[in-house]
Amino acid sequence: MDFRELETFIAIVEKGSISAAAASLGVSQPAVSKRVARLEKEMGASLFAKGHKHSALTSEGSVFYKAALRILDCRKKTKIQIAEISEDLYGSVTISASSIPGDYILPALLVEFTERHPGVDVKVKVSDSQSALEDLSDRKADLAIVGTDRSLPGFSSIPFMNDELVLVVGKQHPFATRKSVPIDELAGMKLAGRSSGSGTRHVWEKLYKSRCSSSKDIALQFGHALAVVNAVASGAEGGVVSRIAAESNPNVVAVDFDPPLTRPFYMVYGLCESKAVETLVSFMIDKAEHKEG
Repeated sequence: MDFRELETFIAIVEKGSISAAAASLGVSQPAVSKRVARLEKEMGASLFAKGHKHSALTSEGSVFYKAALRILDCRKKTKIQIAEISEDLYGSVTISASSIPGDYILPALLVEFTERHPGVDVKVKVSDSQSALEDLSDRKADLAIVGTDRSLPGFSSIPFMNDELVLVVGKQHPFATRKSVPIDELAGMKLAGRSSGSGTRHVWEKLYKSRCSSSKDIALQFGHALAVVNAVASGAEGGVVSRIAAESNPNVVAVDFDPPLTRPFYMVYGLCESKAVETLVSFMIDKAEHKEG
């Protein structure tokens, strides 16, 4: 028995079939079948019920599945413990990020980080600021990168790069030839925008409400900034997004607000429970400081 066989067995259970497991592992179906056959021979029992389209576990298979998970988890924890006292860095880090950091800022930074530390697996979940902070609070993420400063008890929050919000309109819109617009001129527009948990939406709506003494209805709501930009390119009257997202589509025009509407992104994190998390947090802080410098 080796770890590849255990990983293959778990993949079949979790993916639902040998073919799906083979695809996820990047190996052939015959190779997967051979690994299962070796496991069953060593265990002296059938692990999967015969005749099922989606591989169902036998009673013996259920016992083995739980044991396989424990064995692989033990291997992972052991590698992390060894990494803590060695020069090599291993482990995994999960980041939950809002749309702009997750789609536009983090990819390049994390490519650089993983090139420096190939033993660290980094997973990024992209949603909105509210969902990202909920993931962090629920311990589903090690750190969050968000577009609004909402403190969480027991967590640190530091500014992480600056951003500017702009109005995007189609090239034929009357505002397209203007250098800037006051935010209260959004009152007469039918806007596409981000979902209610978005930091972008939270920032500009707060200013709009202070100027207009009312909330602004959003006709179309999307989870990602790119979708807002594409909606405007397809005919929606306008939308408020990060300048970074606005520059991704040549079929829209980015119009500044007067005065400019800026906001920082924030990195929020708790206790760094592993050397991998601690190293990534330090890397991100260093990158933010150099960017500002």
